[in-house]
Amino acid sequence: MINNIIFDLGNVLFRWKPEKFLLRFTKDKQEIKWFLDNIIHSREWLNLDRGLITLEDARIQLISQYPQKQDLITLFFNNWMEMLTPIEKNVSIVKDLKKNGFKIYILSNYIEAAFDYIRKNNDFLSLFDGKIISGLEKVNKPDKKIYEILIKKYALNPKECVFIDDVKPFLRPAKKLGMKVIWNIEYTDLRGELKKLGIKI
Repeated sequence: MINNIIFDLGNVLFRWKPEKFLLRFTKDKQEIKWFLDNIIHSREWLNLDRGLITLEDARIQLISQYPQKQDLITLFFNNWMEMLTPIEKNVSIVKDLKKNGFKIYILSNYIEAAFDYIRKNNDFLSLFDGKIISGLEKVNKPDKKIYEILIKKYALNPKECVFIDDVKPFLRPAKKLGMKVIWNIEYTDLRGELKKLGIKI
């Protein structure tokens, strides 16, 4: 029987579309591709997710590597949290699950400062029974350890859990631990997928 629903944040509960956000600053598709490849997928951004460096450290390090891109890097770092807006159809699912007596949790690769930002601006996050954020735990998905931290901290039985994520490889460790999983991409009917698992929603 499923009692616990575990949510990722990015592209599950909050939008994370840097390629679209960058259109605010440049219409050059090659420039945007460069930015995604060299900034968003950089070692520095990964270290931000892991909570190993601050946003200011990352900005300084990236500008030192790419001084010719200083203006674009600075614009992005000064404004990027504005793209973290709630996905309302999935927020309504969170509220319905809570109302129907399910325990709800967060397990997400998220920068600590970004999580502080969304928490201050979105009251529904107070509904969650627990959270594991990579930037606070200093470990990120798909490392098995972060899933085990969630299970241990909240005394969860994996066989009673569903884990929802938008990154398919991040589902594998949860599945190996015994959880049901849902791959949530842009056109997923999340409510329908939960119903298929026998969840009253």
